Amino acid sequence: MKKAIVCMLIFSITFINMGFSFNKIYGQNLILESNHLQPVNKEKKYLFQLESISNQLDILASNTLNKITKNEDKSPLIKDVAFIRSQINELRLDLSEYHKTESGNIEENPISLALLNSLNFYSMSLSYLLSVIEATDSSSESKSLQYYYTNKAFGDSMLFWVQNQISE
Repeated sequence: MKKAIVCMLIFSITFINMGFSFNKIYGQNLILESNHLQPVNKEKKYLFQLESISNQLDILASNTLNKITKNEDKSPLIKDVAFIRSQINELRLDLSEYHKTESGNIEENPISLALLNSLNFYSMSLSYLLSVIEATDSSSESKSLQYYYTNKAFGDSMLFWVQNQISE
């Protein structure tokens, strides 16, 4: 039963990833000039960075599932996890500062809080993906994958809400 669940997850991810562009890479340019930007432009910059992190998580999940299916060593992916984690930490500092200075009031501007929440969901997703990479049995892998996809979905839905708010 566990193997069937893992196989279903692998096949569903494989078909989902076919819809994504395969030209995405981990190290997309996340450095944008933030001096003299209006709040909406800053929010678009943060939105772009979060979308990039989301794409990187998708790629890492796909690579992890490929390693699981081929019974290969997953430990080389830990470097990718560290890279994505460093991006998340840098963005968390920027978003926290932005939330405090520009839009600390939730009623006036809930977008900054939604951006922070998306980042937190992606951070939790990354932690669960690291658990999958470090797991030694299929039961732990399945449980961690379930938590990864749940948190990733929450982050993506919150990011979708922010996109709709900014585009209006």
